Amino acid sequence: MIIFCSFRVGRNLEVTSVNSELEQRLGDEAKRAIGEPYYYFIPKIYSGPRDAVQQVLDEGRTIVIRGFRILWICDEMTMDITISPLYDNDSTINGAEIAMVASQRCLPMRESDHFRSLIDIGKVSATLAHGVRNPLNAIKGAVVYLKHRYGSDETFVEFADIIDEEIAKLDAFITRFLSTSLLEMEKSRSDIHELLEKIMKITSLQAQERNIRFVCDYTDVPLLEIDAFHLESAILNIVNNAIEAMGSGGTITFRTRMTTMSSKEHVTIDICDSGPGVPESAFRNLLCPPSGTARDKGRGFGLFISREIVQHHGGNLEILNAKGSGATVRLYLPVESPQGEKYAG
Repeated sequence: MIIFCSFRVGRNLEVTSVNSELEQRLGDEAKRAIGEPYYYFIPKIYSGPRDAVQQVLDEGRTIVIRGFRILWICDEMTMDITISPLYDNDSTINGAEIAMVASQRCLPMRESDHFRSLIDIGKVSATLAHGVRNPLNAIKGAVVYLKHRYGSDETFVEFADIIDEEIAKLDAFITRFLSTSLLEMEKSRSDIHELLEKIMKITSLQAQERNIRFVCDYTDVPLLEIDAFHLESAILNIVNNAIEAMGSGGTITFRTRMTTMSSKEHVTIDICDSGPGVPESAFRNLLCPPSGTARDKGRGFGLFISREIVQHHGGNLEILNAKGSGATVRLYLPVESPQGEKYAG
């Protein structure tokens, strides 16, 4: 079955209209998509390292991408995509039209494989939650002993206090996880810079072992309504991936900025590494549920889970890749209070 979908975006990449086929496939999501950046409901379309839609808006020329593999609406498709500029009467570019033709084969089988992956993640998560409690108690006992034994070492006590705090949070999270059927966020107004500083502290020893340096590039951003425990886990996944990918030497930069998308204020958090970048063959599948040997080895869940957490916060996660020059993971988090009367330190 051949599927044809198309939609239009404005100058800020916000969706302005969708065709009937796409509206039928999206259902209620079609109405919510209007006014939002297109990559809120479909993964970003890349032409090399750049967003292809933005490139058409900037350059005013049509781009055709053939054989673009995409995981979308619970199915993996191969699409031919044509992105064309749209003009005002005075020949000014005012948007773009994205036309997608997909040949969809064996849909039930692929849907079954996709949902099986999600079910496997759920089973692994429940097993992990049950199995981690005994080791946690052992770690906590060891930390109590070591704090008593080496209480005069200020650096050790600082790290031991972090371990204590994280154990308590993790234990509370496991209790909530096993007693509820949905991921329930407990949001509060939090300083995102304090959260990033804590993550740098937690991962500092790993970074030092690999001669990796942390760099901060902060601007004034408001406090955010977040679940600090979950968001910390999401960012830790990203930082640990970056450390693992870089090998020895280099920098990881933490950057915060304010940005406006579809008239909504967002805080963007960039985690940029100076590693080799992501191979083209793996790049498009980074945010998909893991499969095959990656899943068998317990790998590949990190970025997928991080994106789920960010989306639960009403935000989005994207990956910017420059082969040979590192990769950037960008988090978009909405500002709940437009006043922003309190700012991160």
